Amino acid sequence: MQFNHDELSSPEWLNDDYFRHVLCKLECDSNVRLIGACVLRPGTKAGDHFASVMYRTTLQYYCTANVKKTINLIMKIKPDTDGFKKDLLDGDDFFGKEIRMYTEVLPQMAAVMRSIGEEYQYPKYSIVQTRSLVFASHEPHTIIILEDVSSQGWTMEGLIKSCSEFGANHRCNCQVPCSLCLATREESMYLQDPTFASQYQCTIAKILCSMRGMTDGCFRSFISFLSETAELQEFVAPIEHFHAKIDDVLQAAYAPSETFANVLIHGDFHFKNLLHLQSGGKIVDTIFVDYQMCSWCSPVVDLYYLTYMIPEQSVKNAHRDEIIYRYYQKFASLLRRLNYRGCVPTLTELQVELLRKAELELYHYIVFSAFLHTDLSKVDSEAFFLGRTDNPALKMEEFKETMKTELRRFLYHGIIEN
Repeated sequence: MQFNHDELSSPEWLNDDYFRHVLCKLECDSNVRLIGACVLRPGTKAGDHFASVMYRTTLQYYCTANVKKTINLIMKIKPDTDGFKKDLLDGDDFFGKEIRMYTEVLPQMAAVMRSIGEEYQYPKYSIVQTRSLVFASHEPHTIIILEDVSSQGWTMEGLIKSCSEFGANHRCNCQVPCSLCLATREESMYLQDPTFASQYQCTIAKILCSMRGMTDGCFRSFISFLSETAELQEFVAPIEHFHAKIDDVLQAAYAPSETFANVLIHGDFHFKNLLHLQSGGKIVDTIFVDYQMCSWCSPVVDLYYLTYMIPEQSVKNAHRDEIIYRYYQKFASLLRRLNYRGCVPTLTELQVELLRKAELELYHYIVFSAFLHTDLSKVDSEAFFLGRTDNPALKMEEFKETMKTELRRFLYHGIIEN
């Protein structure tokens, strides 16, 4: 399956008249005229996204005084076709949250960062900025339209293959840091708006709990894998116990921290939600995409994604402590420069917070390994999310060797009990 099936036919309302309306608003010009008919195509290949229906198009048009322009667009639409995707996403305000991020939160974040000399790139209402926001609306249809920057060289890459690509020698938003909104100075938006934390209450745990078909399938396969691997059989009972309490584990992992500075996390911080710009075969810049799951909670949620869902396992094995240290250095530096009102956490306190929520890391190995190693363009995505497909990671010798080390680390750290 090359594309998601719901992106092979577009809704009737997404037509030339609609795009002319969008361009009139973008250009502040009621005389915009399209050149030729709009042709829609699927936004990405199957498996590169899930929480929306996506299309791309290229528009050519005239403005007043016959100024000819071209713009490449990518659009995200809320699923409305009955099925698993619609049912899963109906209960949360994913699109409302992302629209607020683009129009309210990210501009305020960028302004605060500029005040200390830091640049934060984000989609803006401008056709000259990287990944600009072109249009967003709830009514009459829920849609977000962004400039498609793929023609400018921005691409989605696979897992990062070396520690240097994390941004040591180039400007990379992964290090500013991966958690988006630091608790900032007194006049920060969070302190101005007492409802901010509730608006961005973390519902990721609820979503994952509602995907028990996939979760249970991953656990069953993982336990079978342990049973069939002589060196790992001792971990069958501990993982069965972990599975039995998984809903409580997820609620605790995604709850705001009571002992560490909370931030606005990205919440879905994996390699398919990063776009990279390369030069000379090396990554020179990186930007975030997809702000639908941004939530106010502990930064270690994104940090666990950063160490598992972005680099190859060999990079994590060799540089895990270094990545966490780099993250901390940037995190603490920004808090100090932003005149953070509380006590700037120590590196030890961050390590304690990681340990306190380390069950989330174990969950990554058991469940998210399926995301890392399954080519969703070749399987039925609905079957995958219902737990009806195999996890190819369990057949990999590298994964087996990794689990021989990591499960023992979880045991020694008290994350699982023998």
